[in-house]
Amino acid sequence: MRARTSFSSSLLRFQHSSSTTRNPNAVNRTELLNTIRTLSNVTTAVTFFHQMLSIHPFPHVKDFNFLFTFVTKTKHYTTTISLIKQAHSFGVNPDTYTLNILINCLCHLGHTSFAFSVFGLMLKTGINPTVATLNTIVNGLCVEGKVAQALDLTRHMENLGYDANGYTFGALVNGFSKIGDMVNAVVCLRNMTRRNYEPNVVVYNAIMDGFCKGGFVLEALDLFKEMNDKGINPSLVTYNCLIQGLCCNCNCQWKNVSFLLSEMMEKGIMPDVQTFTILVDGFCKEGLILEAKSVICFMVRMGEEPNVVTYNSLIGGYCLMNRMDEAMKVFDLMVLRKCLPSVVSFNSLIHGWCKVKDVDKAMCLLSEMVSEGLYPDVVTWTTLVGGFCEVGKPLAAKELFLTMKEYGLVPNLLTCAVVLDGLIKCYYRFEAMLLFRAMEESDLDLDIVIYNVMVDGLCKDGKLSDAKKVLARLLVKGLRFDSYTYNIMIGGLCREGLLDDAEDLLRKMEENGCSPNTCSYNVFVQGLLRKSDFLRSSKYLQIMKGKGFAVDATTTELLIGFYSADKESNAF
Repeated sequence: MRARTSFSSSLLRFQHSSSTTRNPNAVNRTELLNTIRTLSNVTTAVTFFHQMLSIHPFPHVKDFNFLFTFVTKTKHYTTTISLIKQAHSFGVNPDTYTLNILINCLCHLGHTSFAFSVFGLMLKTGINPTVATLNTIVNGLCVEGKVAQALDLTRHMENLGYDANGYTFGALVNGFSKIGDMVNAVVCLRNMTRRNYEPNVVVYNAIMDGFCKGGFVLEALDLFKEMNDKGINPSLVTYNCLIQGLCCNCNCQWKNVSFLLSEMMEKGIMPDVQTFTILVDGFCKEGLILEAKSVICFMVRMGEEPNVVTYNSLIGGYCLMNRMDEAMKVFDLMVLRKCLPSVVSFNSLIHGWCKVKDVDKAMCLLSEMVSEGLYPDVVTWTTLVGGFCEVGKPLAAKELFLTMKEYGLVPNLLTCAVVLDGLIKCYYRFEAMLLFRAMEESDLDLDIVIYNVMVDGLCKDGKLSDAKKVLARLLVKGLRFDSYTYNIMIGGLCREGLLDDAEDLLRKMEENGCSPNTCSYNVFVQGLLRKSDFLRSSKYLQIMKGKGFAVDATTTELLIGFYSADKESNAF
């Protein structure tokens, strides 16, 4: 209320000073700027903007820029763009700073193509861009993942005489790190130091995060050492990034995690909710539930309340171990503590119940999820479809698959593969074929996996001619056979006793640039042994040995049976 009164009185004073004279020198510019400084929100800013337009002549463009900057800081980027356009239509000519603000707003809204248009307009109208203009567009491109374009722009501007600075390199390092191009991220980091721009902790954090997400934790730790050697103090973000990288490894390096935790706390950097959640998630993924619960207890004692991500990690840990009753208790506890479950919470529980083949409880959770105002996503439906297929109810799975459309969702390729595989395995191959044809006629861009599922089902059903027709459609779509496709067909031909055709296909694999693998040879040798073709099976077993391929359990069993039968026949 006081802020509103202050703004009103400032506005009245400014209106009075501006209405008593038509001379721009008489307008109290200090009063105008002070009024802008006292603006409390975007609504008052817009009101004052219109008041500024009523002054004749207009205040200086710098004064308008001051107002535009205020609106931009409130993150009302669309409003800023609208005000700049209105000011221009009234005859307030923008300067470099105005257009920099406009470019900044467009980049924040993800419209870097429009920002480029403004940049082009600056060059055409003789308004000189600054390094700030360059940096804003470079950062906007990097945020959108168009890092190569950002690098090209940097080189172009340097050719025009604009030197890239520390901010430019920082944006490029962050951009390359976000898309996982760590080679170029390191190159930018080294270029930055070569030009005497010292990277700060934010730049190091970006590149370490990129290394950790790519699984290159040792490289991240090397940069961490480099940063410390330069006297750059790590932040909480630094430690969280490294701890997460260590915890996400296949075998969590708990010794290094413990060292980093001790070090950060010795430096007075206390763990936050994210730190504790990373630890809980790491323990849960390794099945160390007791340790995860200990972290949560310590976390609460430190005054940090677990959030939805923390609870989700614990729920996921229990579901991983099929301890569904405990998972439900955690779910009830989070609700009791006023921590609203997310779609991830429900998806974890639905997956857990489906894994223990209790689809009824999974469906109850789906109903609860919808009643809570949460919308099931593709993961929810794929899990349920898979769950019903696993309990031998593929027709119910198909109904769920079709129900997705009612929720405005398009099945992904995994959902399609799961429902088709379920129908085929439960001998509903006619329904699978009908659904497959419907998928082909839809907008879904089916991949090789879907075709492999269908070909496998047809081959196991002895319908080789139908399988070949599906393969022909696959080729028409421009897809190429993979090793799994060949192996399915070799197995299908062997089951029908067409060993020569299977052998030809094995040879064609190599010719078509798809080398036969262990499975290819095992499937063919099994076919030979089942038809008692000892000579050819011996030949291909030798080929396997030469290539370093091992026989699998099924081939071993058939060989034992073959030699046992041979010894018995020799005994007679």
